Amino acid sequence: MKKISLFAVFTLVPLCGAMAMQNNQAKNNTNNQPTYWSVTEVMTLPDNTPVKMRGRITKNMGDNIYMFEDSSGTVMLEIEEEDWNGKTVRVNDMVTIYGNVDKGADYTEVDVYSVER
Repeated sequence: MKKISLFAVFTLVPLCGAMAMQNNQAKNNTNNQPTYWSVTEVMTLPDNTPVKMRGRITKNMGDNIYMFEDSSGTVMLEIEEEDWNGKTVRVNDMVTIYGNVDKGADYTEVDVYSVER
């Protein structure tokens, strides 16, 4: 009986620890979301979904609205002055965008809260 108990302790305890570590790694990947969302994926997401995108700002549309493009398509971004964090970004510079999907009845855009170059 002691042999079975020792076997269980030395086999099951490390196994449980490994499973817990895998679970924590999965949680640290923002609920298994992709590293970057593509524009095509962003267009299908529900309102207020947090997103991280990599691509280029291709045009300043005025009133804090910009066109963003990646290999899958284009989407409008709303970037307030403070969200640039003092960075200067030129048209077609590669950037990383952090924001939330903003869906309306006839539009989808991303409200940006941070831009990285």
